[in-house]
Amino acid sequence: MDKKAFFENIRREANAALSKVFDKVEEVSRISALKLKISSLKAQIRDNKTKMGEFVYKNQKKFKDFPEIKEILDFIKKIEKDIEANNKLISKLREKEEKEEEKEENSNTFSI
Repeated sequence: MDKKAFFENIRREANAALSKVFDKVEEVSRISALKLKISSLKAQIRDNKTKMGEFVYKNQKKFKDFPEIKEILDFIKKIEKDIEANNKLISKLREKEEKEEEKEENSNTFSI
């Protein structure tokens, strides 16, 4: 085999390999773009469900006849009470800590 044929053969094989690589890259790019679009669409669904939930929550009286919704609203009220109780506990703990710090500061000062 002469040099020209040898290099021509290498060129053809390299072109074929590059073509396969390019096709694969193109396929992966298309799949990635579609996955990104799907993710975006799912986010839109999630956002609209959130809006719908906020609407129901703000208009509870209109949905009082739906036991499933009433159950969820009651659960939310329970969670809100738990949050409020925990916030009060945090305030009490902070007050206690401040009093202890004041007490410690007062015991560390010297009087003449």
